[in-house]
Amino acid sequence: MGFSVKLTLVCVLLIAFLLGYNIFTVVPSIYAQPASPLSSDALRVPVRTRVAAYADDAVPNEYQPSAFLAGNVAVQVVFVESNGQYEPSTHDWTSSQMAQIRQRISTALQWWAARLPQAQLHFDITSQVVPSGYEPVTHDLSTESLWVGDALQHMGINAPNYFDQAYAADEALRRERKADWATHIFVVNSTGTATGRFADGHFAYAYINGPFMVITSDAGPYGTSQLSPIVAHEFGHIFGAVDQYAAAAVPCTEQSGYLAVPTTNSQANNCGTQYNSIMLDPIGAYAANAIDASALGQLGYRDSNSNGLLDPIDTTPLLQLQLSQATSGARPLVSGQAFDQAYPSPGGDLASINTITKVEYRIDGGAWLPLPTADGVYDAVSEKLNATLPLYDGPHNVAFRATNRIGAISPIVSYNVAVSGIGAAPSYQVSAPTMSNTQHMMLALNAPAGAGVQVSENPAFTDASWVPASASLDWALSNLDGEHTVYVRFRDTAGLESPPFVLTTMLDRTPPAGRAMLLKRSNSLWLEIQAQDSESQIDAMQISLDPNTAGSWQPFQPSTLVSLQANTMYVRLRDAAGNVSPPMSAMLEMPVWVPIAVR
Repeated sequence: MGFSVKLTLVCVLLIAFLLGYNIFTVVPSIYAQPASPLSSDALRVPVRTRVAAYADDAVPNEYQPSAFLAGNVAVQVVFVESNGQYEPSTHDWTSSQMAQIRQRISTALQWWAARLPQAQLHFDITSQVVPSGYEPVTHDLSTESLWVGDALQHMGINAPNYFDQAYAADEALRRERKADWATHIFVVNSTGTATGRFADGHFAYAYINGPFMVITSDAGPYGTSQLSPIVAHEFGHIFGAVDQYAAAAVPCTEQSGYLAVPTTNSQANNCGTQYNSIMLDPIGAYAANAIDASALGQLGYRDSNSNGLLDPIDTTPLLQLQLSQATSGARPLVSGQAFDQAYPSPGGDLASINTITKVEYRIDGGAWLPLPTADGVYDAVSEKLNATLPLYDGPHNVAFRATNRIGAISPIVSYNVAVSGIGAAPSYQVSAPTMSNTQHMMLALNAPAGAGVQVSENPAFTDASWVPASASLDWALSNLDGEHTVYVRFRDTAGLESPPFVLTTMLDRTPPAGRAMLLKRSNSLWLEIQAQDSESQIDAMQISLDPNTAGSWQPFQPSTLVSLQANTMYVRLRDAAGNVSPPMSAMLEMPVWVPIAVR
């Protein structure tokens, strides 16, 4: 019987081969999914009814604490400490325990920063111990509202329910830390428990796109040593990525994240791919630095036009302005707003993190000048504008443009306006050195008698006082080497202010540094100099035989034929700002003869 079966099988294979059927198909190697203890760890907030009110606003609202993973993210680690008020306290944090967990969480977040270079991620991590009358590890998901709400109340956050409390806590953290996004990580002490889990078996979970995540100190069966991979996985949920392991039963077509990307790597419904990914196998993928394309898309990490900018931050600002035509004796007023246009989200909840960095105007095709914002500082995705334009008599064309955080510029908006009854523009002039090696520099001013002047490095002049416009003014730059932009404006005796003058100067207080050497070439002596300057260029050098005697200055050359005959010379370097280096000794480099052994 056995021989008969084998013979039949051979015949079948032979016939199939003769008929052209390839039954010896090579199966491509795929990632073998391990059994995962994670289960139902990606949750969604039951209702977000208030989000609709913000749907068309690009400014991230309270109910968008973590729309896509890019920019500056504030993360607060909350160590919940039971105080026995409502039920017995059985676990207490130790300093060493919390320090270890903080380090594991920081490592997990830096893992994300390293994986997503185009996101330009910066994590601002803080932590605090927060009391609760409950012992969290003894609870399950159905009663998390008790200890989470109680902890948030101890943090000073009050709201109708604990989700609204959590959203409010995220928003407060975002504002306090001046971040683009914010989230909270609640760490629950499970030390000494048999499983390191909550009462219902959970040990780590997070809400999709926020507002918070929860993890036990033991990370369930993984242990504290493997906390980083589990935190990294849950953090993916916070920014929109969903689970991919089979037990999660996520359909291949389920969309998630700001870009509403389907979960094409889900293992629940034979989606056709099985790529290693942090959202599939936290431990293996973390070690392999692996994230699949669908998870990346759900996080917002997609560059559709390959211009180096992720879709959610590839945006352009827009101006909406009104210009009032001035009556005789008055200047025109401009009002309105500059705002960033969010990248479209199929889900409908728009958000942009590209703040407006400046709005500028120019008069009659001249230089672009800064227009102050209504609150004096450009630091938001939407900025209100309300300013008087410093125009003098005559017809004018005034153009406006806005720039956002990535340097994208809005379409130019221009108006024609006629001014009368103000008078002709006075003759104002100002100049400053383009480079300085001291913090103080002299401004040269020219203005009619009785005029005043303001000088500031702030285009809104909020820190500047009016002083008489003398022929020269000693001005102190802010104490930081590098390029400085200085704004100057004048005011006449009638109180009319001029448009600002914009000056640029380089503060360089550091002398050149480097080394010099003497080399013999074809019976000639050459001086070789390897040097650099921090801010400006090296433009001159002195050569002498005595470190205490200065030679004449000559143009800097990195390689110079010298006529002086000596084994040691001294070189001083001077940069364009006038900083002079200490003397550098240049010694004759003698050839080294290596003996050759002859056998």
